[in-house]
Amino acid sequence: ATTAPQSVTVGSNGIATYTPSVALDFTNATKIKAYTATVSETTVTLTETKTVAAGEGVIIKSVNGGEENETIAVANPATATEGNALVGTLVDIDPLATTDGTYNNYILNVVEGKVGFYQANDKKVAAGKAYLQVLAATVAEAKALTIVWNDGETTGIEENYEFGTMNSDAATFDLSGRKVANPAKGLYIKNGKKFIVK
Repeated sequence: ATTAPQSVTVGSNGIATYTPSVALDFTNATKIKAYTATVSETTVTLTETKTVAAGEGVIIKSVNGGEENETIAVANPATATEGNALVGTLVDIDPLATTDGTYNNYILNVVEGKVGFYQANDKKVAAGKAYLQVLAATVAEAKALTIVWNDGETTGIEENYEFGTMNSDAATFDLSGRKVANPAKGLYIKNGKKFIVK
């Protein structure tokens, strides 16, 4: 019995948490990418994944940065990514406590225009979404965690993600990941996107 492809939607923020009820294969997806999360101190590194296991929590991001919908093929079978700090849920969790034994829980949120993982503070996590679970000892009292994209396309350059198309205040990097104040001719990265200075 094959399962029909699943319709996956990202809202206007261009980023969301997601937990599929069936394993999905993002290999041929062109509009939406899926990411797993690892945490080091107060930085969450998101790494693209092509397959997502049923019940596995991931971050989904639209390639265009805004609202997007795409039909994603079903994978058969898929195993969850080892070390993924995102916890998926197929039922509503209401409320989600900030501290859960030896773990601290964070939810993806936008605060003052910045996307990040913020302390759960007994907020609801809806079915089909995910939250980030981190050993309390590693994040201590951090109210928010910074997101860094580890995107293969940009040769592993990691950059803090900010909303908005071409944020003029965002730093510009060369392809080696060095910050550039006044880019001369060449290829650069800003807001996680490549651009050319002619």
